[in-house]
Amino acid sequence: MRSQSTADNPDAPKRERFATPLGVIGIFFAFMLVLVLLYPEQGLLGVLGTSDDATTIRYQEALLRIRPDDTELRFRVAGSLVRSGSPRKALDLLSGVPVGITAAQKHVLIELKYMALKNMFAQSDPGSAEWLRLKPLVASAAIELGGKNPPAWRLRDFANDARKAGDLELWQEYSRKFAAMETLENEQPNDESAKAQIAGDYRRGAAICFEQMKQADTLAKRRELFFRAVRMLQAGNLPKEAFEAGELNIDGLYSDRDTLIFLTRVGLAAGQPARAQRLVRRALGMETSRHQAGAS
Repeated sequence: MRSQSTADNPDAPKRERFATPLGVIGIFFAFMLVLVLLYPEQGLLGVLGTSDDATTIRYQEALLRIRPDDTELRFRVAGSLVRSGSPRKALDLLSGVPVGITAAQKHVLIELKYMALKNMFAQSDPGSAEWLRLKPLVASAAIELGGKNPPAWRLRDFANDARKAGDLELWQEYSRKFAAMETLENEQPNDESAKAQIAGDYRRGAAICFEQMKQADTLAKRRELFFRAVRMLQAGNLPKEAFEAGELNIDGLYSDRDTLIFLTRVGLAAGQPARAQRLVRRALGMETSRHQAGAS
């Protein structure tokens, strides 16, 4: 039998070997270095393309290792990682952003961090340890991204993100704020209360509306101002204060069933079911009295 190994037979032809993994990595980085020399700055990114496929991301990551101080490139790679389903890796990458960045870059950083966190949150099982760990981080990132007075569209997006992650508590909170804000924007009031609301001074805006109620010459106008004032406080994330202010300033509307039902809902949203129940009882009693009067 001729089964001797090549070690026993030095004259046998030697098997060809592929490059070692270390050699492949070296070749890859050498190739990237050539690209950097041939296509400096943003020209290289144009050569690599703008898609989020795995090959492009690997090229961008390799380029970032060569240019670790390129913040814009870091943002670009992090965005690609988030969109391609690797939010945790994107978050790790963003931790390397230097402190001294511009205001515009800081906004991009906050946006990307929120995107990564909310995607990680959505990928976690509701109620799990990871889900509970991420919940306050996502809420904090949303506050940082939205600011003190987020627009209605931002609140809507936050609500949708919370719903997808199974956080019904946060979904309800953002939905309530969005509904109140959308109502205010649709009304387009052209007065001092609107200016206060736009400036984020919800208490002052509500106080102006309550004061204007005293000069209103019709029930419908008083009701409109009352609703606007209470909704303004709700939009400012002051649900309990909105209910208490409504109770305090309901003069002239305490016999208006629509107002009582509206304030009942505000009370329930503020976590005041007992006080809200008294209002709905009065509203239902008024409806019963109307039916009795009609039957007599």
